[in-house]
Amino acid sequence: MGPVGMVRAVLSSEPFANLLLLVARLLLATPFLVFGTMKYLNQAKMMAVVERANIPGEVLYFVIPYQILCGLAVALGFMTRWAAFLLGGFCIVAPLLYHMDWTRGGELGAFTKDFATAGGFAVLWLHGPGKYSLDALRAGRRSAGSPKAASA
Repeated sequence: MGPVGMVRAVLSSEPFANLLLLVARLLLATPFLVFGTMKYLNQAKMMAVVERANIPGEVLYFVIPYQILCGLAVALGFMTRWAAFLLGGFCIVAPLLYHMDWTRGGELGAFTKDFATAGGFAVLWLHGPGKYSLDALRAGRRSAGSPKAASA
């Protein structure tokens, strides 16, 4: 087997797929952990942002734990499909509420990034968290056969 064949074998292997699912989960979870924490640390400012969309600022008391807990669930691979579904929905609703003024700098970028992230969560929901997850551990490692088998 030549170098190209060896690379193909590695890239199509189950261990690589499981490692890739772990990296994808961490990448998808990071913005929710960061921005959920930032919302907590800057509540007064964030309430004003929420209220500009004609939504009661108190909704922030729901959004902060929603983002942080679902982000942690995705990162750890715990109840992954549920968390992916919830955060994917968030990525559809939030830009429709907050990133529709595309004349303002960065709003179109934020809008499209949120929708792209929703697509990432759809793929995570489809394939599950992989072997390196709490879901796989909870399932008694029976998910070791396929990344698709590990589900929440």
